[in-house]
Amino acid sequence: MALEGIGGGLNTFVPTFSAATGQIQIEFTRSVNRFPITQYAQIVPVQQMSGYYLRIDEQETARVVNTQDLLWPLGEDRPTGINSDFEFNQFTTQRFQTSFHIPQETARQAQWDIVASHARIAAAKMMTHRSLRMATQLTTSSNYNTSGGSQNYYAAATNLVSGLTGGITATDGVQQIIRAAIERIVQNTVGAVSPKDILLIVNPTTARIMATSEGVRDYVKNYPAAFSFLKGDDTFAAYGLPQTLFGLGGVVVDDTVRVTSRKGATDARSFLYGTDSAPGMVFVSRPGGLVGNEGPSFSTATVFAYEDMTVETLDDPWNRRVKGSVTDNSATVLTAALSGLYIADANS
Repeated sequence: MALEGIGGGLNTFVPTFSAATGQIQIEFTRSVNRFPITQYAQIVPVQQMSGYYLRIDEQETARVVNTQDLLWPLGEDRPTGINSDFEFNQFTTQRFQTSFHIPQETARQAQWDIVASHARIAAAKMMTHRSLRMATQLTTSSNYNTSGGSQNYYAAATNLVSGLTGGITATDGVQQIIRAAIERIVQNTVGAVSPKDILLIVNPTTARIMATSEGVRDYVKNYPAAFSFLKGDDTFAAYGLPQTLFGLGGVVVDDTVRVTSRKGATDARSFLYGTDSAPGMVFVSRPGGLVGNEGPSFSTATVFAYEDMTVETLDDPWNRRVKGSVTDNSATVLTAALSGLYIADANS
């Protein structure tokens, strides 16, 4: 049975909809609050579309090149010391929107709240759009350090764990990668971010590969609640993965789906954060894990929201239409990239 398009005054009127079916309504619309981005990106409301956030040199808190550098001999002038470096980084929000319009006759005769239904669809589309923008930021290699002592981008897992063959499919590969990523982030942030502040973001494909790997199976087998794994209880609700692994603060399986085909074309859809052949792994400092008293934040990903999913409707009597729109005016930014780590291909 083909789906009906919205356009006429009669194609939403079903005489037996209420009595015969009890108003059963099939609508694959995801609640805005259920999008995984809300778990790993910090939302910061802003009053202006352009502004600055402060970044303070993370190295100075741990810079001890020589113990004698800090010596203050008796009778000598106090050492002058070195001022900490800081910089103001700019962000600029962008306005995006998606809209819909429904004939007044259709809205009046529909046996369900068709305007609210379209508003939910539009809001879900805008959250998918925001999730894609943040995923692009988190999976762009130039946003990370690609070499040097503070490197946190790796094209392959073997670049992070020397000698590892097979990535997450190798024996203890998942554990080795996670342990190495935690160690690198703790070093890069000079201990300011602890393992319990770190989240791992993967898509369902990567989660499936990890859940069936030998290392994770052994981990679950020796877990006190191993039977819950077989039953699929909440502890293992993240596509067969525990809520946390090997000391992490949590595992987020981002199952946001992006449809990349135009309406009427051959259907094409995919997850974010990697592909089947090159599953990605992104580590971030969770929102609220460590926030400075005067504003600096160690959350890796931030959404500066000037306008956060504003829903508007307008009754247009002249054209006999009900118009609706959902607007997102925001910026997706890696405010503390050093507190994150990205592996482009965790299978190699």
